[in-house]
Amino acid sequence: MPRIGDGLDAVTAFAGAAVAGMALFLPFTFRTTAASALDSPYRVTSLVNSVPRAAALGLIVAVVVAVLVRPLTRPGLVWLTATCATAALAVNYYIGTLMTSADVLTTQNYIDSICGGAAYGALGICSLRMRWPAVGFAVGTIVVFVYGEVVAIFTSNSTQADKSAHSPTWLVLFALVLLAVNTARHQHGVILGAPPRLAADLPISPIIATTLLALTLLLTTEWLSGEFDGRRASTAQVGLAVVLTVTAAFVTALLLPDRDGAAVLLAVSLAAVADSLGDAPSLGWNLLVVIAVVVITVLAGLARPSPWPVLLGAAAIAVFSLFTDNFGWTVTWMIGTGLLAAVAGYGFASVRVSYLPSAVLALGALYLPSILWAIPTRLRNWPAGGVNADDQVPGFTALAITIGAAVALALFYWIRPAEPAPRS
Repeated sequence: MPRIGDGLDAVTAFAGAAVAGMALFLPFTFRTTAASALDSPYRVTSLVNSVPRAAALGLIVAVVVAVLVRPLTRPGLVWLTATCATAALAVNYYIGTLMTSADVLTTQNYIDSICGGAAYGALGICSLRMRWPAVGFAVGTIVVFVYGEVVAIFTSNSTQADKSAHSPTWLVLFALVLLAVNTARHQHGVILGAPPRLAADLPISPIIATTLLALTLLLTTEWLSGEFDGRRASTAQVGLAVVLTVTAAFVTALLLPDRDGAAVLLAVSLAAVADSLGDAPSLGWNLLVVIAVVVITVLAGLARPSPWPVLLGAAAIAVFSLFTDNFGWTVTWMIGTGLLAAVAGYGFASVRVSYLPSAVLALGALYLPSILWAIPTRLRNWPAGGVNADDQVPGFTALAITIGAAVALALFYWIRPAEPAPRS
């Protein structure tokens, strides 16, 4: 049973992961009085373009920070790193409330992601060393992922749709206070048995893997978006983007130690199938249902771990998205959201890693751009531009990525036989 301290660590990990995840995944915003400044097509385009780029940059920062702080034997220093990054995030939000112009919006979006990435990487190392904080960290990450995927960040007229889609002030301050408290609690702690850090002890393979994955997905998405600019991209072009996505995920998996890379293949698949679902105006009180589903499935994944049900569930979501026109919108949205929350929750509790920065990469990869962002359809509010593709193109694309990820996972397991004893 968790102790009171474990519960506090878990709540802190949840709140911190949620705030950092929002900074990585969602566009930066500021007070409503400045919303009219976003009506400029140029500014809207700049903001839309900066969101996937900032997510890629933020994830690279997260993994770099995770690699740097993992060898520290004083957990209080790692908590302090997460606290300082969250404080910088809070300052950036505060500055945003003072803005009356959208001129610096894109810059603040990048700053938001860099600070969020630093907080996410440090908090991941703090949390993933302990059972219940690890649960809180995973739940916070996945809830933000589900929220960002199923809630329309932009309306059909390309203005920001839901201000609550971005970190509310109270949540940022709540997370900051909890992180400060935990920093004080752990300041005298020592990680027993941790290997001494050498001057040259900086494993760069996770950093290279993250950079490769993030830049490949970003460039592929932007290239495919250009192919849809004013025309319909061909099946061959979409197919090439699928191959590049799966190949990047597979090479990334090979760069990580042991079998850690399996989680990256799951993340790429889940991000794609999530983008195949339509958008809703907001979650409202359904957010509590999503949190409950994620908690239950995370615990189920810890009890009976296996990556294959995750890919099967992802394929089911992709197939479901092909037939959403046959159901009412409410039924479609509820089933799709529930399936996504359940599959993602189970997936990232069922994968074991031997090196903690690999887990930071795998969970953070949920926030990377998917090539489905670049496919415009009438059912999605993300302003991809260009001529709308057929409504079933995203579903078939997500299914192709999932099948490719399954084949890549089988090959990966053949190349990397099971290894005993994670070393974290």
